[in-house]
Amino acid sequence: MTSAVALIGSNLDDFEQSPQQLEGGSQSLLALQRARPSYLTQGLAVGVYALALAAAVTHTAAPKPPVEEEALELVMLPPAVPEQPIEEPPPPVAEETPPEEAQDLTPPVVEEPPVAPVIAKPQPKPKPKPTPKPVEHAKPADKPQPSRQAEAPRSAPAVKVPPNAIPSGYFNQVSSRVAHAAQSTRPAAALARHEFGRVGYRIVISPSGSVVSVSVSSSGHADLDAAARQALARAAPFPAFGGAHPVAVSGGIQYR
Repeated sequence: MTSAVALIGSNLDDFEQSPQQLEGGSQSLLALQRARPSYLTQGLAVGVYALALAAAVTHTAAPKPPVEEEALELVMLPPAVPEQPIEEPPPPVAEETPPEEAQDLTPPVVEEPPVAPVIAKPQPKPKPKPTPKPVEHAKPADKPQPSRQAEAPRSAPAVKVPPNAIPSGYFNQVSSRVAHAAQSTRPAAALARHEFGRVGYRIVISPSGSVVSVSVSSSGHADLDAAARQALARAAPFPAFGGAHPVAVSGGIQYR
């Protein structure tokens, strides 16, 4: 705006000096007349510029409308509940079945306790037949009579004991005879096939040492059972014990 005022002032000075130049002659008057259109043009331009400048200043100085602030609404939310993890039920525990115990196929060796002697019931003795009286004849020459020892069976001498008593070592004598007989009748073929076992026996012996009855308990192998029966037959007769009743002896033969 200051530059516009200075421009207008300079033009007015030129306009004031122009009459003095006109006084100098006609040429100056003609020149003034020719210069008037340029002064008008400049004045119009200055006016337009001033209006534009005033409009700009007015527009710049005009207050801007206040900016409306939007109202904010504050809403209080409830505190967020943390999500609890869903616990899955534990899988069912399978019941453990106890392992089956391996069956021991080997028969246990059972030591039988000493068996008390079983006294068999006495059998009725046959009534002796009356012996006829010998007819007297002429006496022949005396012949030597055979000794009673030769007539006696091959057996151990009888032990004199009371009628209802049994010698303390009698059971050892019987078992010793059975063991000796079993050694001589060992089933070699069965043992080579690894057939092992124990054969139990029960022998009823009369007071004279003869065998009344024999029974065996099987070992599971036929060859071993047959060898045990053969050994019991070979061990008889047994020593006489001089008792009044038969006795039963139990034991076993172990084949290994």
